[in-house]
Amino acid sequence: MSSPQSQFPADEPQAEHAAARASWLPTPRLGYAVAAGAALTMMAAIWGPLLWLGATWLVAVIAAVAADARSLGAARSVTARRVVEPVLSLGAAHRVCLALRNRSAERLRCVLADAPPVDCECDRARLNCVLPEQSDGLACYTLTPARRGDYAFGGLDVRLTTGLGLAARQLRFDLGQRVKVYPNLVDVRSYDLQAQKHRLRQLGVHPTRLISTAMEFESLRAYVPGDEPRRIDWKATARRGGLITRQYDLERSQHVVLLLDLGRLMVSQLGALTKADHAVNAATLVSHAASRAGDWVGLLAFAAQTSLFVPPRRNQFRLVLESLYGLQPERVESDYQRAFSDAARRIRKRSLIILLTDLVDPDSSARLVRHIGALTRRHIVLCAALSDYELYALASQPPDSPRQFYERAVASSFLDDRRRALSALRAKGVMAFDATPSSLSVAVLNHYLEVKARSLL
Repeated sequence: MSSPQSQFPADEPQAEHAAARASWLPTPRLGYAVAAGAALTMMAAIWGPLLWLGATWLVAVIAAVAADARSLGAARSVTARRVVEPVLSLGAAHRVCLALRNRSAERLRCVLADAPPVDCECDRARLNCVLPEQSDGLACYTLTPARRGDYAFGGLDVRLTTGLGLAARQLRFDLGQRVKVYPNLVDVRSYDLQAQKHRLRQLGVHPTRLISTAMEFESLRAYVPGDEPRRIDWKATARRGGLITRQYDLERSQHVVLLLDLGRLMVSQLGALTKADHAVNAATLVSHAASRAGDWVGLLAFAAQTSLFVPPRRNQFRLVLESLYGLQPERVESDYQRAFSDAARRIRKRSLIILLTDLVDPDSSARLVRHIGALTRRHIVLCAALSDYELYALASQPPDSPRQFYERAVASSFLDDRRRALSALRAKGVMAFDATPSSLSVAVLNHYLEVKARSLL
């Protein structure tokens, strides 16, 4: 299997760009200076010597503007480039840096206005930096994508001033650049990092050892109190001067298929992201962990009909990721009968099917429960439902007014319907649970690991 690093696109080097257009602009400071000179000239009607003072002032302003213009004449030698990852993660903060190079002999003050992609939040609209003579400058801001898909940066506008700042040179750099906003890869990279350090519990993941007689050697690690003495590697212990234990994994791959509901119930927002976004993030992390474990991973997305099917294969996390990042929910009713029948027809080998959906609507939940048997007859089904934390907050809050009493009653009714739907699914043999948006990815991953540990497939 390819290394984790090879599954992500590498950063492409960003070329320096010269200014495509340049223009001269007066500054507010020049307006104030001219207004002061005009005021002195007009006051000469009261006291004659002010005419000479006003004229002298205006001549000095003109000389200062000429000096600024002469200093800014070399501003066209300034080059710029944008430094940003070509792949961004949904809901994660990314650092975007604008690098300027000043090849002139003048010290320049800069105001930068970048054009980030739409549907992205930026912490600062304008940036300031100083470019010493024959030197470089860097200005950075934070970008947080709010939607998945293909996006593009626009051009960069840079306003340069020097000296007294009476004149400005406006430069336009054509830094158009396309980026992809993927599901949250930050969690995936954290999973890889903590897995390498054997610290998955810090992420809330509960790694389990698999019970089977067919075991495969995985790696060596330092002895921990409680390890079985028969797993101590005495040769490695002698070489390293400390107790070394062998680790084993189950010599068996499983089929894991992610069933992603993209109907109307997944359109609503939970925090900054939609329910579909949270589900896609969970699918990304689980598909990566399953691929890393050597399992066959597939994907089926549906709403009124099946919109995407990726057959289970080994080592295809990148393909699953490419398929996930552009998926968007639709404002249509999910057809569970068609989706489950289609999945049962396409997935012939016994598999772990992970259904990511919502159970907030009792009618939709009843249809889901009624047709889930098409999958449970052959497969292990895990149903992860996104819980609406706002409903729990309303149901637990003591009412202070008739309106709050009504809201609490409605929220309690929705939660009761949800509990009944979960109980009905469990009665049909489904491993059903709900989780908050912040815990969904780890909760699904822990249930997947539990299925592997118990050898249910």
